[in-house]
Amino acid sequence: MKTKKTIVITGGTTGIGFACAEYLLEEGYEVIITGRTKENLDAALSKLGNGVTGFLSDTSKLSEINQLVNSIEKKFNRIDGLFINAGIFKAASFENTSEEIFDETMDVNFKGAFFTIQKFIPIMNNPSSIVLNSSVVVFKAFADTSIYTATKAAIESIAKVLNLELAPKGIRVNVISPGVTESPIQQKSGMSDDAIKNMLEHFSNTSPIGRIVNPKDIAPILEFLVSDKSLVLRNEKIIVDGGTTM
Repeated sequence: MKTKKTIVITGGTTGIGFACAEYLLEEGYEVIITGRTKENLDAALSKLGNGVTGFLSDTSKLSEINQLVNSIEKKFNRIDGLFINAGIFKAASFENTSEEIFDETMDVNFKGAFFTIQKFIPIMNNPSSIVLNSSVVVFKAFADTSIYTATKAAIESIAKVLNLELAPKGIRVNVISPGVTESPIQQKSGMSDDAIKNMLEHFSNTSPIGRIVNPKDIAPILEFLVSDKSLVLRNEKIIVDGGTTM
């Protein structure tokens, strides 16, 4: 009889996704991660070791989502949890947000998330858990984040609907809302090194905990939400920001 829960983490090669994969493996879960580049995926799998399976998959492409789900179904049959974590951030003022930035961010953060959930539903166990990785930008404004904020608000906005529609299948949906977190997402955003340094220093100095959030801070929260300890939770949003938005 199967005792290990099988959890899929999209974008599991770095940052929050990697830390969560590492933690779940330590807790005895079977973990599946996805990555957009072979280099990052191979590096992550090497560090994580036994108990993890990786798939090269671009969440912005529906054909690759379909292929991912088919591959996981063949290998694992069904899954117990899905962490919608893959995402990008491109820093740009509202006036300077190009159609290219708009489309790329929307395709990964919302369209990709939307269809990843849709395609995985048929292979999710009853009960099972979907966790959405959002952000405090949904309720606290930050300059140069207009389209990123919109995508995170969009994914949060469907959680209630998903909970209503998926309840008969025993699938629950909850949200993690991280504050500014130490992650490669900033280096990929187009922000200068000085801008990143100043931002991280500002939030470290103004946080009640005296530092920014580390990806490892989020991992136990995810484990709670994919475990049977959270079976009665629906549409809960857990803010993990060290108190910076109090």
